[in-house]
Amino acid sequence: MKCSILIGFIFLFAITGNSQVTVPLEQLPSHSDSLMNFLTKEYGRNKSIPVQYREQVLLTLSHFPELKDIKIKWRIKHQYTPLTTKPGFWSMFKQKNKRGYVITMSDKTIDTLTRLLYQNLTFEEQVGIMGHELSHVVDFRSKNLFQSARNAIGHLSRHFIDRMEYHTDMICVQHGLGNELQAYSQHVRDVMHIHNWRGVDFVYDNNELHERYMNPETIEKYKKEATLQR
Repeated sequence: MKCSILIGFIFLFAITGNSQVTVPLEQLPSHSDSLMNFLTKEYGRNKSIPVQYREQVLLTLSHFPELKDIKIKWRIKHQYTPLTTKPGFWSMFKQKNKRGYVITMSDKTIDTLTRLLYQNLTFEEQVGIMGHELSHVVDFRSKNLFQSARNAIGHLSRHFIDRMEYHTDMICVQHGLGNELQAYSQHVRDVMHIHNWRGVDFVYDNNELHERYMNPETIEKYKKEATLQR
């Protein structure tokens, strides 16, 4: 079953912009071990990935060929927020292709957020939210030093973060992970009992007015638009 899921995901390449599929689909290996070897070789360079999440992360990376040579480190630690993505501080002073990024996956948080931890998601949901985190990397590396500084200052504004996270979800959908992101989006709303999800800073504030992260129906709309544009 897992083999079929892995093979199924690899055939979901749907990249827009300057991204492209680097290997013809008919040349992809059909055996799960061969598939993982292929993904490791193609997308595992300069990546430090926890072994227990290697399949999910590599499959997600396969939708982001522009990140093939970018240095990214995944780490697991106790933290309130289930997932965060940040550029290395000194990386911001380097050329875009030489910057490094850190994706932190929490393994312990408050009880209310426990069901949002990466370890407690389904495989599809894990790919979806990892697509969102890698979309942050895509967005970060598109900015020069001045734009990055302005972006950091912008985090002081809740409405700036609303727009940034919404745009990040859009990047994820454009990279062919709409179904997976939609599954994660639905999971969050089911377990948090909320329609508009504005993030972990608003756990105790049922603010239904702001769609910081795309709702499932919004993702569905953009999926259809992406299909029509192909």
